[in-house]
Amino acid sequence: MLELTPLKYFLSAFETGSFSHAAKANGVSQPTISAAIQKLEVLVGGSLFHRHRRGLTATPLGDRLYAEVSGSVAQLSGVVHRLQPETRRDLRIYCHPDVLITPFAAGINLLKRAHPELFLGFTPHVDEADLAFVCDGCAPESHTFQPLRRDPYGVALNRQHPLVDGESVDLAELAGEARIHRPYCPNADRLPSEPELPPLPLAQAVHDQQVLDLVAAGLGIAFVPMSHDGAHAHVVLRPLRNAPQVFRTLGISARKTVFARDCAQFLIEVMQ
Repeated sequence: MLELTPLKYFLSAFETGSFSHAAKANGVSQPTISAAIQKLEVLVGGSLFHRHRRGLTATPLGDRLYAEVSGSVAQLSGVVHRLQPETRRDLRIYCHPDVLITPFAAGINLLKRAHPELFLGFTPHVDEADLAFVCDGCAPESHTFQPLRRDPYGVALNRQHPLVDGESVDLAELAGEARIHRPYCPNADRLPSEPELPPLPLAQAVHDQQVLDLVAAGLGIAFVPMSHDGAHAHVVLRPLRNAPQVFRTLGISARKTVFARDCAQFLIEVMQ
């Protein structure tokens, strides 16, 4: 018989790609997660994950099990909470324009499952937020910044651009290319500033998802964090050669309250 708790562990491992991250999300040890997955594999008659040095990928059977149970587990996990008196807790989130929400999505999902009383809402004003997905230097003074990773910059190209064929792009090869302007990012127009590049801009964006859309539309190139690679089906990122190196540190900032700090710490632990 399929039990709810092992299925919750399976969903966490599937969504985070890691037994250790699943353990942190559920407040248990990694061996507990591994043992539960092994019992599930015996029950369903096959392996649910391919184990790699860098994490997990689901097998076809794992994909089928996820599709079958994800909705039901989420529904059943919230039964007790829904039967209790309403105790909703609002968590206000801000996402800086140069940050894509995609890398945080799995962590947010796990946070909501672990704390079904939370009501997540996005705010356009960072000073109103409990949590903010930002880079170093962009967090408000009322927040404490916790880093996640260091992110190098590269060039975003339309998938049909001839420079996509190379593994990297020389700065000189971009002479004459129109650039998409990212005025909201402190690092945006520092990279690069060589005189052979054309002046800014042919087009200007208000956030990075829009930047990728404009690159996909063929309106120009853009210098963006390499972690944006794969975020748009019609955009490819390439590292730069013979160009000044620029990095940013992506992280989560939290309002200086116990509630916000605990939520941020949960996300940091399941995402690292």
